[in-house]
Amino acid sequence: MREKIKTGISIFIILILLPYVAVVFRTGNMRREGKAAEVPGLEDYVAGILPGQIPVSCHIEALKAQAVIIRTNLLKKSIEFYGTDSIQEAAEAVRQSDLKAMGFSYASPEELERLWGYEQWEAYQEKIWQAVQATEGQILTIDNMPVELPYHAVSAGRTRSGGVLGVGYSYLESVDCPGDVESADYLNIQFLTLSELPEITERDDAGYVTEIRMGEEYLAGEEFRSRFSLNSSNFTLEQTEEGVRVVTKGLGHGLGLSIFQANRQAQDGRPYLEILLYFYKNVECISFS
Repeated sequence: MREKIKTGISIFIILILLPYVAVVFRTGNMRREGKAAEVPGLEDYVAGILPGQIPVSCHIEALKAQAVIIRTNLLKKSIEFYGTDSIQEAAEAVRQSDLKAMGFSYASPEELERLWGYEQWEAYQEKIWQAVQATEGQILTIDNMPVELPYHAVSAGRTRSGGVLGVGYSYLESVDCPGDVESADYLNIQFLTLSELPEITERDDAGYVTEIRMGEEYLAGEEFRSRFSLNSSNFTLEQTEEGVRVVTKGLGHGLGLSIFQANRQAQDGRPYLEILLYFYKNVECISFS
């Protein structure tokens, strides 16, 4: 009788704990092997930022390239944020509570599971961690320090020179992105209700507007884009009966890596490092860990 009672109690405890054990087992396996889920580190943050910057449906080599971009940008920001000259110290100092202040949008595995649903989340998390683990610790540097790596969704057929940002961005050279014309976001048309047609006074070599006059006011192309929620600052203007017709090319500021073109290159068989060095010149890929 006593044995039966003991057996019954044991079964009851197992049934109570089973859902908890299943959750721990599942979430533990979907994170990096050997890493305690309750102690997130730099690579956990890279994994949580990645799906907000690039579609997880992209080719794995494109995801790897974006993982290196995220890690590099995160460490550069962390060095400034925490006031250290050490890449290793900056990597160890990163906390989830500071990510928003540094300009990063982070989603925890639990938030992503709620967003995607478990079955899709499981496959996506596997792919995300594949990209993160394959590039673990890798960043792009100049003089052994991480550099700022801008990126955008779709170019206007060619990326912009970093000269528009200043002399410190010489590693951003204008490169061709022929695949971007295939994107659904390459071309967009909208109409603005304006009293007069603005005058485009200056463009850069990639066709992006750098200065525009509205009456007596002069605006930078990106400022005009932001004010009227345009897809990009590569646009043409035409006065019509419906208003000022604006035709934009590309999606985003046009600087650095084009995600759509990078994905096309990955589909064509280019590895992630070759893709990165196509968009960012005279940089070195190092592993700091």
